[in-house]
Amino acid sequence: MAETEETRDEKKKGSKLKLIILVVLILILGGGGFFAYKKFFASSKDEESTPDKAPQLQQVITHQLDTFLVNLADPGGKRYLKLTIDLELDNPKVIEEITQNNYKIRDTILLILSSKEFDDISTVGGKLALKKEIMTKLNSILTTGRVLNIYFTEFLVQ
Repeated sequence: MAETEETRDEKKKGSKLKLIILVVLILILGGGGFFAYKKFFASSKDEESTPDKAPQLQQVITHQLDTFLVNLADPGGKRYLKLTIDLELDNPKVIEEITQNNYKIRDTILLILSSKEFDDISTVGGKLALKKEIMTKLNSILTTGRVLNIYFTEFLVQ
């Protein structure tokens, strides 16, 4: 009988020990989960509530030129280019300067376009070179700002 009382006491101690370990594990896991929630989810709510930290998108300033229609410098003289250009500018004052110097700008672009052959502008590399050439010439004319990029919104060769 004494042995059965000892085994009962050991079983009670063992089950109490298991219960204590289980409670400690639950507390540790709960604390870890709470910490992870606060670290990852609560901080994103704080960031959303402060709109001052959001980066401001810069407004793009563009100006569309009238469509150009020129004969290409091909030997047969049978091809022409129809081109519409949008200019991306660094400040709004350049639009006024472009309007005032429209004749210079159109003349410069017409001379560039009419000097090209079909083979010069038929590839992507040729179109990029044409953009760069036009942008360089326009920036040499403009004084209040500059052209940042050129976009061909219509490019037709026939």
